[in-house]
Amino acid sequence: MPKILITGITGFLGSHIAEILCQNNIEIIGLKRTGSDTWRCREFEDRIDWVDLDDVNNWKEIVVQKNPECVVHGAWIGVEAQDRDNWVEQGKNIKLLTDILDLVSCLKIRKFIFLGSQAEYGILEGLVKESFPVEPCSAYGGIKLASLELLKAYAQEYNINWLWLRIFSVFGERESPSWLIPSLIKTMQEKSEMNFTSGEQRYAYLYAKDFAKIVLSLLLKDVNSGIYNVSANVATKLKSLIESIRDQINPEFVLNFGAVPYRSNQSMHIQGDTAKLFNEIDSFEFTDFNVALSNTLKYYTSS
Repeated sequence: MPKILITGITGFLGSHIAEILCQNNIEIIGLKRTGSDTWRCREFEDRIDWVDLDDVNNWKEIVVQKNPECVVHGAWIGVEAQDRDNWVEQGKNIKLLTDILDLVSCLKIRKFIFLGSQAEYGILEGLVKESFPVEPCSAYGGIKLASLELLKAYAQEYNINWLWLRIFSVFGERESPSWLIPSLIKTMQEKSEMNFTSGEQRYAYLYAKDFAKIVLSLLLKDVNSGIYNVSANVATKLKSLIESIRDQINPEFVLNFGAVPYRSNQSMHIQGDTAKLFNEIDSFEFTDFNVALSNTLKYYTSS
């Protein structure tokens, strides 16, 4: 089994990747900052070989000594909505990426997986293939796209198998409190009603544990370098999602659909075409959406 270096391991997606790797007895080197809160990894943090990138002057040398074979780069500064148009904050991610890539020349890295974003495409409508034009309309999307070019150049120079995952909507346990499902639960528990748009938007919500299984498959299989959309295979109406959450959290909660207008350029259908991805990793069984949602809601209401 390969030894994996994970950046962003204390985040939502990184923790789910780490969890499934631990379940499969794969060695993990977890790169974090000294002040990072490891609560998402609490149940398996003793299985992780931690390295603090700002705690010592020679963290790169420490990683080289540990000799990982693969990298999953999920660390990103400025993931919250209020930071996505902050060019200064987003630009810091270029320095972080070049620091990680600097390790490449000292290690025999055979695979580099980067967690990209649907934001690289810009405004979306419908089922999106990887050939869709990239026209990011935020600093977040623009810096992600710039990072792609850096990774491609490094990977070509050092002959590394590189996989760029353009991730669409993901939900599940351990999300940040400000994200959709945790914030809806909090509002439904504390208030009696809430205003929404008409809720006709359809998004392909991928369960975080399924996302982690996909990454595991990509790590273990021989996969061609390139860009891959990572998305659920079914799009769900936002209205239906909100109603399902209401029915399980607070059936008396009043949902005022249509009280808020759609924003300009509102995308009504966002879903990644995953044919390219699943052509590489063969068969994959998604968790039933209702089961995944129920698991997620139980996590937030019991914690």
